[in-house]
Amino acid sequence: MIMNYYRQSVLHINLDDLYDNYAAVARLHPDKKTIAVIKANAYGMGAVTVAEHLRKQGVDFFAVATLDEALELRKNDITAHILVLGVIRPEDVKRAAVSNIAVTLPDEAWLTEAIQHLDRTLTVHVKLDTGMNRIGIRDKEEYGRVLVRIKQSELLDFEGVYTHFSCADMDNDSAEQAHETFMEIVNAYDKPRYIHSQNSAAALRYEMADCTAVRLGIAMYGYYPSPFIKTLTDINLKPVMKLTSEINFIKDVPAGTKIGYGSHYEAEQNERIATLPIGYADGLLRSMSGYSVSVAGEDAPIVGRVCMDQTMIRVSDQVKLGDEVLIIDNKMNTHQSMEVAEKKQSTISYEVLCNLGQRLPRVYYTDNQSTAKNTLLK
Repeated sequence: MIMNYYRQSVLHINLDDLYDNYAAVARLHPDKKTIAVIKANAYGMGAVTVAEHLRKQGVDFFAVATLDEALELRKNDITAHILVLGVIRPEDVKRAAVSNIAVTLPDEAWLTEAIQHLDRTLTVHVKLDTGMNRIGIRDKEEYGRVLVRIKQSELLDFEGVYTHFSCADMDNDSAEQAHETFMEIVNAYDKPRYIHSQNSAAALRYEMADCTAVRLGIAMYGYYPSPFIKTLTDINLKPVMKLTSEINFIKDVPAGTKIGYGSHYEAEQNERIATLPIGYADGLLRSMSGYSVSVAGEDAPIVGRVCMDQTMIRVSDQVKLGDEVLIIDNKMNTHQSMEVAEKKQSTISYEVLCNLGQRLPRVYYTDNQSTAKNTLLK
């Protein structure tokens, strides 16, 4: 592997495990199209590289959140089908159409304005709101009017209709009720090629045979949408990401020494303090103070406040300069697992992943080979 980075804080990403996760969930729905969701830079893993790898495995449909994300894929020669899940400005539909990018149609008012900007065919997926109350059409009659206008236009291709569940990962029947509402509206009119309501949680939990596609996000990256969902499935997801750093400075301090901003930590006895070149600008948030990383086979707590670019840990005498430090593990049920990290941050795995900054080089592993990519030096 050619090294193209000079700071030893690195994201290690196993692309083979990523595709294994995709394939495992896809096998649950053999008669449906499985859409790989790679929004937010593929949940921090690198959208272009993830898309390139999945394309080699035959994946041909991706979803992103913004038109910019879709255009990034096109500029990097990703020719597969792409759907933008967020609302784009009506005046930007021509740009989407030129690049053969499908967009979300959120309501009739948007359609009225968007049509005025079209001079070529635009592919649309109509969004229905069944309880999320974020974007989408809630009224059956409005949906009907939208379909009539689509049919009347030579410049609109009605490829799909979809909704998004607000509570599919929770122990209640909210998703089932939302799906019933969704299908009641969909069944009232002509159906498009793609009907999709299932996100990762619903794809792991329900069959929903009246749908023709599923959207696979967090599960593709190896994380269960919630502990509840994990109890419902026999699929063993493989976390694809490991975050490591390296000891780059060590000092011995006497009892009473105060460490870091605000003198937040005070050594209770003579201690050895090591510094890591990683901080909250990289996604290791200030809330991680007290979290235990692993170095030289031992747990080592973060002491003092996490800084923007550096973090201090308390280590044993056997730790030395250059030792690798495991911050977030790609294994479950360890002291550095994602479950522990997200709990320490009082958040969910999605946010932990998306917080991982662009300064971190990504090292990708596939077919027993590794490739390093550094956004800063590309």
